[in-house]
Amino acid sequence: MDNNLISPLGIFRWTMVGSISMVSILGNGFIIIVSGNRWLQNRKMAASDLLLTSLSISRIFLHVTFGLYYVLEVSIGDTYMCTFAYDAVIFACMFSSMASLWCASWLSVFYCVKVTNFANCFLLWLKPRINVLSIRLLGMSVISLMVIFVPFFWSYTEDKKRRNLTGSLPVNISQRMDCKALFFIFYPFQLSVLSMNFIITITANVLLITSLWKHTQNLKKSGIVAKDLSTQIHITIMKPLLCYILLYLLFFTGMLIFLGSFAYTFNGKGFLSDIIFTTFPSAHTIILILTNPKLKALLICHLNIRSKA
Repeated sequence: MDNNLISPLGIFRWTMVGSISMVSILGNGFIIIVSGNRWLQNRKMAASDLLLTSLSISRIFLHVTFGLYYVLEVSIGDTYMCTFAYDAVIFACMFSSMASLWCASWLSVFYCVKVTNFANCFLLWLKPRINVLSIRLLGMSVISLMVIFVPFFWSYTEDKKRRNLTGSLPVNISQRMDCKALFFIFYPFQLSVLSMNFIITITANVLLITSLWKHTQNLKKSGIVAKDLSTQIHITIMKPLLCYILLYLLFFTGMLIFLGSFAYTFNGKGFLSDIIFTTFPSAHTIILILTNPKLKALLICHLNIRSKA
């Protein structure tokens, strides 16, 4: 067992991570329940609901596996390293993390294409097709992720055999570091996926904010009766979008630091990376709920009912 995990800083660390993860699990669970209820009522699911549900499922899976890693590390420690359970938890965490990034990216693209009103031929062509295209792009992204994962997994298993890390006995400090160093094989792949999603998401959200800002300025200049209400709605939407971009920049920077550190340690850098790793999806879930009128109304209604009870 890593003694740093049961130190005061370690306890504070996994308490923080657990609390943030619980908020995300509850928020994503709420989205899944609402989307599932709509599907049961209508016997069909809109593209936006399907993207939201896919994102929520991947994030719940991410937080559960990440929390399981902490629990196993604290409970069985050294006997857990380099075992099948250790590999399964790490692989599940990595895959769900990258899958959730793709879900978030195509959801951003979906909202961007649906809301923006630029006089662009490509966007005008894309608008009526984005419902089907966004689902297909998500499916192709996840399938590609699974296919590309195979050669990296093969390299990992071969390297593990070569170093004779079977996980049959408790490992020492040197073997512990070797177990974690094996996952450096996946870092270039993770970095490429992270970079692609960063470019797609930031571009989509910047275009969306630009379109909303231009539309807001046009409303202010026009003599429409409802311009004040429309302007306020646009400004209300732009604020969380700006927060999301800032959070994504922090998340991207934090992941770059983590992937370039060459060693996962339970020091200040590891603590910071864990907080960023869990805070970003949790905050994004809250932003999605607050910027979705139906989800926000249902949440407020549920909270009001609970407070009266």
